[in-house]
Amino acid sequence: MTTMTQSTKSQRGARHLSTCLLLLLALTHSVGSDAGALPLGRKPTTMATASGNQDNVCLANMKKNKFGQCKIPRGGSSAAAKADPATLSESLKVLGVTGAIVYLKDQFATGFANWWAQAETTRFLLAGAVAGIISRTAVSPLEVVATAQMVRGGNKGLIGELSGLWNAEGLKGFFKGNGANCLKVAPTRGVQFFAFEKFKLRLVAWKRQQMGLDEDADVALSPLERLIAGGFAGMVASSMVYPIEVVKTMLTMYPGKYAGIGAAFRGVLAEVGPRGLYAGLTPTLIAMFPYVGVEFMIYETAKIAIEAFLKENSEDGAFVALPVVISLCLGALAGAAAQTSAHPLDVVRKRLQVQGINGNPVIYKNTLDCFAGVASKEGLTALYKGLGPACVATIPGTGIAYITYEFMKQVLNLNSV
Repeated sequence: MTTMTQSTKSQRGARHLSTCLLLLLALTHSVGSDAGALPLGRKPTTMATASGNQDNVCLANMKKNKFGQCKIPRGGSSAAAKADPATLSESLKVLGVTGAIVYLKDQFATGFANWWAQAETTRFLLAGAVAGIISRTAVSPLEVVATAQMVRGGNKGLIGELSGLWNAEGLKGFFKGNGANCLKVAPTRGVQFFAFEKFKLRLVAWKRQQMGLDEDADVALSPLERLIAGGFAGMVASSMVYPIEVVKTMLTMYPGKYAGIGAAFRGVLAEVGPRGLYAGLTPTLIAMFPYVGVEFMIYETAKIAIEAFLKENSEDGAFVALPVVISLCLGALAGAAAQTSAHPLDVVRKRLQVQGINGNPVIYKNTLDCFAGVASKEGLTALYKGLGPACVATIPGTGIAYITYEFMKQVLNLNSV
């Protein structure tokens, strides 16, 4: 039905355009001709004839009306009485091209507006990508320090690490690897939010089917179901962009070795081969389930509860949007809980990523071997190295990500289950 309507509109638009061009053609042809000439309200001009007699005659092919007055062509001069065919042809060409451009522009604008209104997937991906880029750039200095502590260990505090980084590399040291980080986090966050929404919709549809409800019946998801949806969303997103995560780690740990993202890619491939781009993927996928699942579960469960409380206590019982400050705090709380629950796996992932690169020895065979090796050689506390800076980076970063995502959902007219 929609296709037929759009086709009918296109045909009508084409007919209107053709009608306008025919009218313009007729108008252009009439300009300068004698048709519709206006009478000149003055006495006819006199001029000498070839015989020397003076008679009342009209100048240069002017015609007389029934009152004996000369008629001036609407074009202004008898020289323009007949339009130049070449000029007329060029004018029609310009009019035709201009009309076609205007018509195509309107059709494109209408088509894009219709596509954008239905492109929910693209809008969710865009909202998540923007949220990820803004949040990650805002906390880049803390992310650099956290990565350094997880890889090399050490007992330096947060302030000491930041001071040493400033003295050694200056301002640019706070943002090393941020380009690769944003290149990673934009699709990661975009896919995370999109996949989370889709998994929730699938769960809602499944629950309706199990309960024998209509397709539009309201069904609430439990915190556990939100955790499951978030966990799978995190695993899907991480598996798609994991090579960029490896490159980001290389640029952060060895900023002088690689000229950029492309050079880091080539360097990893040259030193350890394609498998180097997926080193540490197993602990990453294992970590992403609780990390993203806990984050989404805590944020959305708390958000829904607070919005329900605000609605019940409003004067007219209308929906009350979550204030930005509360959204920021909920995101920070969710990020801190998620980071703490998955941090040991994050440490193992970083250790596996740098093995065999830049002269680092290959010590661990797999995820379990790395867990056991780090715990036995450095103690269990080593599995939480860098947790402080990581939480300091995660708390504001996750909060900023969620308030940006909520803002983008309003701008893009998106709704969540």
